[in-house]
Amino acid sequence: MKRSFVFGGVVASGLVLATVLIGPGSSSELFGQGKKPAIKPPSVAAMRALELREKKAREQFLRDTAQLAKDYEEAGLLEKAKDLLKTVQRVDSSIAGVKEKLDTIEETILSANPYEFSIDSAKGWGEPVARVEQGKKFRVAAKGSYKFVVQETVGPTGFPSDDPLRQMTKGIPSGALMAIVIPLNDRGKPGKPGQPIEIGDGKEITPKESGLLLIGVNAPAGNKNQGNIDIQLSGYLAPPK
Repeated sequence: MKRSFVFGGVVASGLVLATVLIGPGSSSELFGQGKKPAIKPPSVAAMRALELREKKAREQFLRDTAQLAKDYEEAGLLEKAKDLLKTVQRVDSSIAGVKEKLDTIEETILSANPYEFSIDSAKGWGEPVARVEQGKKFRVAAKGSYKFVVQETVGPTGFPSDDPLRQMTKGIPSGALMAIVIPLNDRGKPGKPGQPIEIGDGKEITPKESGLLLIGVNAPAGNKNQGNIDIQLSGYLAPPK
């Protein structure tokens, strides 16, 4: 079975490609009738010349990649710039300023697209406030206070916490601000919600899956809470609809 390769924009068979790379001749001439070719170690001078060429090629690659990252940044394509700078970092982590530039770009991304609103502490999760994407970080900042008022009868086990959408949430302080992501299938239908995330007065969140973002306080259903919490979202966000 012949394998095909793309070479210079043209698809060629393996034999044709070998001829292009090595030169004309029969397959036995090309490959020495199965015999291993004798390999002569390079001289010290030849080895130094190869190493010098490698160093120059690496330096040129880093210069070109860094310049391209700068051009993408100036064009406002920050994700492209970030990806290229990470490539520079992988090739040579000792280059000064790359980490600082990555931090600056990340902060610019997380501060962009700000959206402000308030939530009613008595209404549980309420409606979705944004759409988020898996692996794309966003930021939540919160301020304000409210009265936590609960007039419920409970037993020794406390409030039930089996359903994060309708009940108290385990592992998050009572009354704390929290977020949850509800994934959507290919037809836009909601799936099983992810694990609630404590926000407190602020947090940067990298979603484990794409979906709708809900924000609320950790309080039991039927609470009599009074007051609103002011929220600001920014970063990788889209409208919920």
